[in-house]
Amino acid sequence: MTGSRTTGQGGTDDPDRDRDTVIAPVTYLPGVREAAAESEAIAAVEVEETRAADARRAENITMHALTRRGQSRAEVADLLRRREIDAIVAETELARLESVGLIDDRALALDLVDRLRARKKLGPSALRNELMQRKLDRAAIDEALAESAHDDDDDLLLDLARDRARRLGGLDRTTAERRLVDFLARKGHTGSAARDAARRALDGDDGDDVDEPGSGAIVHRVQFR
Repeated sequence: MTGSRTTGQGGTDDPDRDRDTVIAPVTYLPGVREAAAESEAIAAVEVEETRAADARRAENITMHALTRRGQSRAEVADLLRRREIDAIVAETELARLESVGLIDDRALALDLVDRLRARKKLGPSALRNELMQRKLDRAAIDEALAESAHDDDDDLLLDLARDRARRLGGLDRTTAERRLVDFLARKGHTGSAARDAARRALDGDDGDDVDEPGSGAIVHRVQFR
């Protein structure tokens, strides 16, 4: 018994017939290709014009920000993103600023460390927190902190402890020392160096003037209750 297999509605599964099927070529109406090409060209010009306008805006934004204070690369990038500058334009502007030295994370980190040490007498951990808040590159932070390790760190710490100790004279000694150590920790100074500076400041470096027997020197002491 012979017969043919069918599939679907009257179709066959003859592979030879499938191979013989020819797909008709796509025919475009006159002028369609030319119109499409023209539209693409116009779109490309508009993109370039938009990016050129964005580039001018980006330069105005960054120069205004940099005249107010030094900026890290990440800070400038965030600013451009908030102002909805095209990503490609923003990256080009960042590269331009770096090439002319207007943004330099390493130089900014070193400058901030020097100023924060001098003005706030901050220790290493507090300095790191300040630099991280400025979104500086981590390698730049590490390098700046390493270069900021000076021989006068102990003197800076003691000066900070002395300044604070002047306000603690109305407390008992134990409370005063605890609060002074806590204060130094908030400033980034911890460990035995901070505890030693606190004791020295409370014991004999500020407060009432007292003659040191046999030395002719005057020692300043904090008076406690």
